[in-house]
Amino acid sequence: MKVAVLGANGAVGARIVTTLSGRGHDVVRVGRRAAADDRLVYLGAADKSEYVSAIADVDTVINASGLEDPALAQQAGTARFVDISATAGYLEKIIAAPAAGGVLAFVGLAPGLTTLMAGELPAESGDHIDVALTLGTGERHGRAAVEWTAGLLGTKFPDGASNAMIRNLTRPRTIEGPPGSRKRFVRADFPDHLVAGEDGRLIENYLALSSAVATWSLRAASLLPAVGGPMLRRLHLPGTDEWSVLIRNRTTGRWSHTSGHNQSEATATMTVAAVEAAENRIDPVLFTTDVLESHGLTHWDIHIRTGR
Repeated sequence: MKVAVLGANGAVGARIVTTLSGRGHDVVRVGRRAAADDRLVYLGAADKSEYVSAIADVDTVINASGLEDPALAQQAGTARFVDISATAGYLEKIIAAPAAGGVLAFVGLAPGLTTLMAGELPAESGDHIDVALTLGTGERHGRAAVEWTAGLLGTKFPDGASNAMIRNLTRPRTIEGPPGSRKRFVRADFPDHLVAGEDGRLIENYLALSSAVATWSLRAASLLPAVGGPMLRRLHLPGTDEWSVLIRNRTTGRWSHTSGHNQSEATATMTVAAVEAAENRIDPVLFTTDVLESHGLTHWDIHIRTGR
């Protein structure tokens, strides 16, 4: 495949480029860094003619830039547009109006791996499913990831289970995982319910950081966004680079769990796995759940445990 990567020099984009290149794909780096990008384009420009020209000869466009502009998807032409965004409203927009090449969304770690695991955990309609994501603060994140987290502060989102409006990073709850595993999480606006909740399972998303102090700091920042936002952008919170995904059926006690180090690497791995699996599909809209199964992720060194 010939793949254009937007944001190819960022924390996730650089790893996507490395993974694709290592698997024999022809990669085109698109951005505005003359020393690092193959095709120079200012992606934020209102006039997308340079962007359209830059991707005219590729099969797939992967947006790892953090720029959430639906026009990038709508003007992707015959290339499949893939986005690693975790913002529900933006994802709904690009899904609603795909270009000729189609859209592949809900890729990466969250949503993506979380969506796949939440959809595959045995459940009946009406079962409450907790999707608990832990992110490692020991890893240096790109600007887009920091801005996305800071953007949660002080905002509300519709709960996937009840449709009530929930304030981000509040409502702390202890969730049990594998034997001996208990962690405190807060509610967070991830869009897994839009896909994994289609069969009637009631999805609730939670977030924690790799240290309890960091999670507490995140919760405190949400109470005073004017102070918390600058703090998150400036400070490096304590913790390790370990991430984990825990899916728990609150109704039956069943759970699935996986973990690893370096979530940028995990996001890149999941993205490339989904892109390769979707290569010969012609559907206008695809999700990770359409092209991957969790048992096949062992090939990508992602190992999922289950229990109850």
